[in-house]
Amino acid sequence: MNKLALYDTMSGKKEPFHPRNPPLVSMFVCGPTVQSELHLGHARTYIFFDALARYLRHLGYDVYYLMNITDIDERISQAAARTGEDPLEYSHRMVSSMMRDLESLNIHTVSRFEPVSAHVDEAIRQVNALLEKGFAYKADGWVYFDTARFKRWGRLSHQSKNDLSLRPLELSPRKRNLNDFALWRPEILVDGLWPSPWGVGSPGWHIQDTAVTIPILGPQYDIHGGAYELVYPHHEAEIAEAESVTGARPLVRHWVHTNLVKSDGLKMSKSLGNVVTVRDTLRTFSASEIRLASLSIHYRKEADLSGLASARRRLHGMRTIAKRFAGRAASVEPSLTPFERALNDDFDTPKALAWAEGALKSASKEADRDRAAAVAVPAIEGMKILGVDLFEGA
Repeated sequence: MNKLALYDTMSGKKEPFHPRNPPLVSMFVCGPTVQSELHLGHARTYIFFDALARYLRHLGYDVYYLMNITDIDERISQAAARTGEDPLEYSHRMVSSMMRDLESLNIHTVSRFEPVSAHVDEAIRQVNALLEKGFAYKADGWVYFDTARFKRWGRLSHQSKNDLSLRPLELSPRKRNLNDFALWRPEILVDGLWPSPWGVGSPGWHIQDTAVTIPILGPQYDIHGGAYELVYPHHEAEIAEAESVTGARPLVRHWVHTNLVKSDGLKMSKSLGNVVTVRDTLRTFSASEIRLASLSIHYRKEADLSGLASARRRLHGMRTIAKRFAGRAASVEPSLTPFERALNDDFDTPKALAWAEGALKSASKEADRDRAAAVAVPAIEGMKILGVDLFEGA
């Protein structure tokens, strides 16, 4: 179990994976803000962490995988207003759509989904605790985290005080410091407002995540995942909040982030209007093709949409060979050493896939059926671990 190494955003290098209480592994991944449908940028992140959870379970770990769903946000309220729906009804409908997309992508490893609207009381408790400990302050119905009080602010994103001064958060004359962020907001943009000691309002984005994780995973857990764009300020803020509330550090042992998916050379994002949705993509490509395209590029490298067509051709070739060995898996003891060696090295899925494809091509040239099966079956099993069934549709 102890050969896996993952690149840790905090340390900036590959670190041996050592969970706090093996064989238990606790993993949290930031889920979407459900103002619209999932796009391929979301899909890349969720496919990666689904594959990682599958592999950890293959190694013998007992993985508890938690994902939050941001259903409190002004963008949701704005989207609901455009459709004439109640914001919470709108978000409920979009959550159902999200779950269908995840199911369609063969993402089945999440142990628990948690809407942040169910954790507002916990968010209020944490904000109160931060005020009592002097890490937060009130200002005209708002509550802000005082980043000057948290000495490790900027450590995850590797930014100096000078760097941080150039990246102010939430410009407001109410704040003491440019980098302070809202813990509680009395905004009229967000519907479904909650009473609090500071007036009616809603929890800030960052405190929503710690309100979910601390009661469920505790003050410390093993893996925190998400897209790279969340490192600052979102994940930086989570560290500051959680470690200040609980006094336990580090909050997370391994910070793991996926890189961007680009569309026409630009980051795919809802704000830029260049998103390609999962639903639309599934009308042309299968879930296995989308998964293969996503995993064919290392998770820390940028990706684009060009890989889908090549993934289709690649998967067809692998399945054409694999179908010759249907029914032989039970008779072969698969040796996955090269596959595991690739994944143990910072989850190098491109190298693992190249090994599987090469093994299948070698098997297709082997005249002896038993020797061919001994080569092909491990590759087929390895692909299954990554969530791609080579017998499906073959």
